[in-house]
Amino acid sequence: MVSIPYLLLTLAAISNAVPSVTSGKTCRQVQYDFPKNTNKHDPRAEAVKQAYAREWREYSKYAFPNDELLPLSHNYTNDLFGWGATVVDGIDTAIIMGLTDIVEQQLKHIASVDFTKSADIVNFFDINIRYLGGLLSAYDLIKSGQFPNPYDDDLVEELLSQAKSLASAISPVFDTATGLPASTMNFSTGEIMKSTTTVNGTKYNSTNTAQAGTMILEYYRLSDLTGDESFRQHARKAEKYLINPKPAPAFPGLIGTELDTETGNLITLDGGWQAGVDSFIEYLIKTYIYDPEDDMVEQLLDFWILTVESSKKNIALSPYHHPELTFLSQLDQNGTIMSSMDDYACFAGGNLLLGGAYLDRPDISELGLKVTDSCHWLYNTTVTGLGPSTIAWYNEHNKAYEKTYNKNSTTRSYAAKYGYFIEDPSYRSYPEPLESFWYAYRITGDKRWQEYNWEIFEALNTTRSKSVPYAEISDVNAPFGGELVNYVSSFYFAEVLKYLYLTFTEPDVVSLDDYVLNTECHPFLKKSACKSSEN
Repeated sequence: MVSIPYLLLTLAAISNAVPSVTSGKTCRQVQYDFPKNTNKHDPRAEAVKQAYAREWREYSKYAFPNDELLPLSHNYTNDLFGWGATVVDGIDTAIIMGLTDIVEQQLKHIASVDFTKSADIVNFFDINIRYLGGLLSAYDLIKSGQFPNPYDDDLVEELLSQAKSLASAISPVFDTATGLPASTMNFSTGEIMKSTTTVNGTKYNSTNTAQAGTMILEYYRLSDLTGDESFRQHARKAEKYLINPKPAPAFPGLIGTELDTETGNLITLDGGWQAGVDSFIEYLIKTYIYDPEDDMVEQLLDFWILTVESSKKNIALSPYHHPELTFLSQLDQNGTIMSSMDDYACFAGGNLLLGGAYLDRPDISELGLKVTDSCHWLYNTTVTGLGPSTIAWYNEHNKAYEKTYNKNSTTRSYAAKYGYFIEDPSYRSYPEPLESFWYAYRITGDKRWQEYNWEIFEALNTTRSKSVPYAEISDVNAPFGGELVNYVSSFYFAEVLKYLYLTFTEPDVVSLDDYVLNTECHPFLKKSACKSSEN
């Protein structure tokens, strides 16, 4: 684990290396001032690029143009509405890598899809982060002029046209009493499907906090590119309920994961940075960075700062006898600290580092470094070098939230050695630690974060069978990962390979001073971007 002196040196690097405000709120540079030619011709970037090309060939042979590859059976699944999720989710990664033949194939497919029709019940969250995010990002990247562009102009323009078509088709989800989006919709009938949550015997029509609070970045960008303000207004209306929570959460800023679409009220208190609430917190600071002149984003920023400061005070915890570790605990439905964390919460380190650098808040940056280092520890201490889905720990009183663990000699022994114990040992191609290591590298300039991502890339290629190095696994602490899982998510192409590639390629490629990345690692050009320094 990182030592305190090393942490102080790293914080000093953030303070000294990141340029200060250069032109008011619209251009705050956060990326480290890397020397010219940094990472030029780094063979690690080429290795990741070749991994994308190899795995795309597998998808193209056995699954194209369907949603996702089943690598063990050489088949496919259409669990994301049948539009070719891997194509749309993964196209911007191929654009950044300069894989022009693959991009041309992807563009032609995207132009052929009717995004207003699906035989499936569609999920708004996945439509937003994967499909809308992928389409808008591909459009921004090609139009930026930074990447090879031998593509037909009409196919490029179809990216934006299809994004608007899809967002218009899904717009009935906002036809609720509050404007909070319903979770799902029947595209065959146009009927919204009400999800329900039962708490203390009462059934509510509900929506997920992450779903309702994540779309603001995509919908702002869509409005800015199309001139259609209806998208921005949908997002703003929903966001108001989240940043003005009623009733009050268990701890300030740490709102639960479920909202009542009829009243806008919170119906659970299970706050934290975990799945179900994670990307709502993520987008508060990112939307401010995207357009700091917008008249709502100061409220988003204020709520993000409240959430961060409440997290520092209440849920940024060290396990029993392991002060070198800092985990962000989740809360149960009643708002009780659980001394447990899922892998999704590992995104928090990068988000804290981004916000800390942008706001010149060393205290926030310090928390970001501690959380990011602790997430690396979860990977660095398993048999496979990959991280588990969920972990837990013994609190300052040497007690676990789940009482059964208090008399479990196996978990106690493991926790005494490592500070945590594993609850769910599966690995589902998680991008969140990769994400935070990338932010840490781009903001501090410290090469150790590159090494951490390279360790994970090597683990992906050596832990499992070489024929399917991208398959998910059942147990990170079993030799070769236990059982292989017959599934490759589209986010493997969108997030895992993109974060890895961006870690090793030149730092001006998708500079943090020019782009804001959505929760699926889709880069959007800032409304008022800084000019990247020449490398």
